[in-house]
Amino acid sequence: MKRFSAVVSDEEYRRAERLVGAGAAGSIAELVRRAVKAYAEGLGAGKLLNLREIPLEQARREVEGYLKSHRGVVWPDEMAEELGVDYRVVLEVVRELSMEGRVEEVEAGVEVARV
Repeated sequence: MKRFSAVVSDEEYRRAERLVGAGAAGSIAELVRRAVKAYAEGLGAGKLLNLREIPLEQARREVEGYLKSHRGVVWPDEMAEELGVDYRVVLEVVRELSMEGRVEEVEAGVEVARV
C-alpha cells in the first residue's frame, strides 16, 4: 500500500466530515479511497491515455487561456486533465508563468496557480 496526502479547503474538509458523520464511510481515509476509486472508474482508462502531444508554445497558449477562464486557485493536474495535455508540460508552463510573475504559487509546497 502507498500513502498520499492532499490539501483541501476548509469547506471541503467539513463536507467530508459531514459525509463520514452521516455514515457514507467509516473514516475520512475510507471516504477518500472510495472517492478515488469512483473517480477512476468514472473516468475510464481511455481518457488517461489520450493526451495530446503539442508544442510547448501551444501548451502555453492553452494554459494561459484556461487560467483566464478559470479565475481563482487552479490545480495544474486538473488543468492538464481538462486540456488533455501531459501534466509535466502543464507544470513547466505554470513554472515559467510563475517566474514571469504572471501567476503565483499559493499554499507553500503545493503547486497551485492563481491568476
